[in-house]
Amino acid sequence: MDTFKFMKDDWVKEKGGSQLMQVDEYQIVEIVDSLNGSATFPVPRRIFSGKVWCTWINKNKAVITQPFWEDDLEPATHRQAESHDYPSLNHTH
Repeated sequence: MDTFKFMKDDWVKEKGGSQLMQVDEYQIVEIVDSLNGSATFPVPRRIFSGKVWCTWINKNKAVITQPFWEDDLEPATHRQAESHDYPSLNHTH
């Protein structure tokens, strides 16, 4: 089982960066394992790829969504999140 560093809607930034982003989702990929080493019985599994999709608003007011390696991200402090007047970037209609 994978352990994730962030949850959906957490505010993050790249390590050493200042761009405030919101976690959108974890990238999951499907791999095929062989049952007991036998190629006759392939078993598909879903695993975390290591990438996190983050969303932010750029200088031109465009919404950008891009994957980042989870290890390249760090939590944004509460003070940083308050300094931007961004509504939640994850809209449900």
